[in-house]
Amino acid sequence: MTTPPTPRASRLEARLRAARFRADRFAALRAFFAARNVLEIDVPLLSRGASHDAHIGVFGVPDPGGASTETRYLQTSPEPHLKRLLAQGFPDVYALGKVFRVEENGSRHNSEFTMIEWYRLGFKLRQMMEETVAVCALVADVGAGRAPRDVVYRLYVETFEAVTGLNPLKATHARLLEHPVFEARGFPAARRAELFPQKNDALDFLMSEVVEPTFDPAVFTVVHHFPIGMALQSEPDQEEPFLAQRFEVYGGGMELANGYKELIDAREYRVRFEQENRRRAESGKPVIPLHEGFFRDLGAGLPACAGVAVGFDRLVMLGLGVDDIREVLMFPWDEA
Repeated sequence: MTTPPTPRASRLEARLRAARFRADRFAALRAFFAARNVLEIDVPLLSRGASHDAHIGVFGVPDPGGASTETRYLQTSPEPHLKRLLAQGFPDVYALGKVFRVEENGSRHNSEFTMIEWYRLGFKLRQMMEETVAVCALVADVGAGRAPRDVVYRLYVETFEAVTGLNPLKATHARLLEHPVFEARGFPAARRAELFPQKNDALDFLMSEVVEPTFDPAVFTVVHHFPIGMALQSEPDQEEPFLAQRFEVYGGGMELANGYKELIDAREYRVRFEQENRRRAESGKPVIPLHEGFFRDLGAGLPACAGVAVGFDRLVMLGLGVDDIREVLMFPWDEA
């Protein structure tokens, strides 16, 4: 009679399986980018600057040398450093490593997670979308039959309106807040404007709570051309400037990637970052100092490019067929 494995043995087996899968996918990714002459960059984890996006929580760290009162920030993305290198004359670049965001930890979120981010000079949005799907399929191991094989491309405005009955460009902030999902999720009408102070806040909530659940988890769904106000570092569409050249990729019931045809005007970056800092202040979040090194480098001229950030851990979840991010991390947030 075979003795069933103990809980400890079963956990060890699951963690080893996840660790081996991760190591294998790291190697596959590096081979993928090497074959395309995309250079891997080891970016700093601590920096004088960080994301100014009002929706992203940032970890501030006192000056580790103790020589000043300056705060450095754990990076929410390798984006600023990769863009600085592109502006200095580097070729296509990518980074694969840890990033940090203050957020609620749960089945799909961990405040420390692994991100793949890369930039392609001269790429059009469609090229970047297609390459992103290829990377998602590679990491999730489509060849082993564990992840979506098919892909669909959908316009944001059409998709949002088809599901919610609301046109995201024309509907007012107040009209969006009347959607029944707010009542269903326990947000009283009298406090909705306080809890979702910007129109984009309401759009994000409706997208995640109403629209995303309608996507077929068995395919990669690429949603593109978001409203320009929902794409902090994106170029506007040349034919429809109220839309941004931004896309997101979904699969397995999760958001997997967020990409842009990148904004290249250093002056416009400053304007947008200052605007986001005002929003951060209004919502009680720390204001992030503008990193002058970023503007200095981009002032030399960021070349036309497209970039994307992909959540590696979620792709591992897809590849292993698990529903909880803690099952693919060796040390999730509450154990680290």
